[in-house]
Amino acid sequence: MKKVHVNGLGLNMVSRWTNRDTLERNVPLIRLEDDADLREIYEFGKKLGQGSFGVVYEATHIETQTKWAIKEVCRPVAGSSTAKMLWQEINILKQVNHAHIIHLQEVYHTAKITYLVTELCVGGELKQLLQQKKFLTEDETRHIICSLADAVVYLHKRDIVHRDLKLENILVTNYLNEDDDGKINIKVTDFGLSVKTGGVGIENMMTEVCGTPAYMAPEMMSGRGYSQWCDVWSIGVVMYMLLCGEPPFVSKTKANLLKKILNKEVKFTQPIWATVSDAAKNILTCLLKVDPAYRMSANQLLEIPWITGDTNVPAMPSNVLEMMRNELELKKKTQTVGDASLTSSEGTPDAFPLPRGASTETDSHCRSPAERDSRFCPPSTSTKPSHAGVKAYTPPSAKQHRPRDKKDVSTGQKPASELSKAEAQRHSTSSKSRTVPHNS
Repeated sequence: MKKVHVNGLGLNMVSRWTNRDTLERNVPLIRLEDDADLREIYEFGKKLGQGSFGVVYEATHIETQTKWAIKEVCRPVAGSSTAKMLWQEINILKQVNHAHIIHLQEVYHTAKITYLVTELCVGGELKQLLQQKKFLTEDETRHIICSLADAVVYLHKRDIVHRDLKLENILVTNYLNEDDDGKINIKVTDFGLSVKTGGVGIENMMTEVCGTPAYMAPEMMSGRGYSQWCDVWSIGVVMYMLLCGEPPFVSKTKANLLKKILNKEVKFTQPIWATVSDAAKNILTCLLKVDPAYRMSANQLLEIPWITGDTNVPAMPSNVLEMMRNELELKKKTQTVGDASLTSSEGTPDAFPLPRGASTETDSHCRSPAERDSRFCPPSTSTKPSHAGVKAYTPPSAKQHRPRDKKDVSTGQKPASELSKAEAQRHSTSSKSRTVPHNS
């Protein structure tokens, strides 16, 4: 076996591999003459998963006896577009080093196949775990969402947008192991659709429609222009699904799905939502804002008492109530009918016109993080203050369960209460714990 360490010489992908980002983390790229040579380095075990163009195996490094996951991609079968996504994923993973992002150890390259050696997550996909459990407790969900938001903040600070956050692309590392304290620890993976932008600003907005429709932000689905806030919407979808087992919006076509998202706010009318705290539901309302200008940021999410568990932190910044009153007064004057930052498009079947009063793309996407954080989830077009009632939360016991709900996501929702009533209710219920019925 002849093993060659490649530093960008003699390979077609030099321009993709050797760039300014290689300074952050040195991931070995090793060229092998034959695919069988890799079996002299790793002992391949069981198959962990299979896609259209690749297979993932559990493998053991023969010399160190360390277990890894090896992703095997046959480039001729995959085609040029998939090969491009593969190298895009490699370049992104070379730039990151985070506790909740999958670690890329090394890459092997033969005449036809590329092998990515990554850390092994024995718990499999988060989707598989959710299918087994039907839904998760708030305690479990909070830990996962905190980890996911922390990873997204890390990526966005480096101008990296994932663009395909979903249950299948979140791996569970050590669920139910003795050293995990009963927590579900996760790693974000699959960066094939990820991009590195030049920063915030209209010149760095993306227009490519990609990802999984059920998790796609409306501004992304419309194909008119979007920014890193598409990842925040996806966090909201993941959180919603963890708590009830189903997505917030469902449709057979992308066009109808977008219509549902634009015409309805997220609903919590299934019986299972009666066991979920108001704090969690209000966070979901802020994450799933149609207009990205009003969407909670990942940084803000990490500071919410529901996440931190800090009962002494005010549930809402002091300037938010006044901001909400101003927003409501403005909406009364302008008679706004919706809040979607989707401009009109001609010749785009899946797109819809921009409602009056909605923010422009420049306003929605191109503020600095500080400017975005100062807005902290203003209300939607309804009279309900979208972040009222976000309060400290006492998690239920890990042994408690909620009844399984088999119905589809409903489209109805109780009328919003007035701002003063919601605020009073938030203060009066902040110290109450929730009793979760046992599922027999």
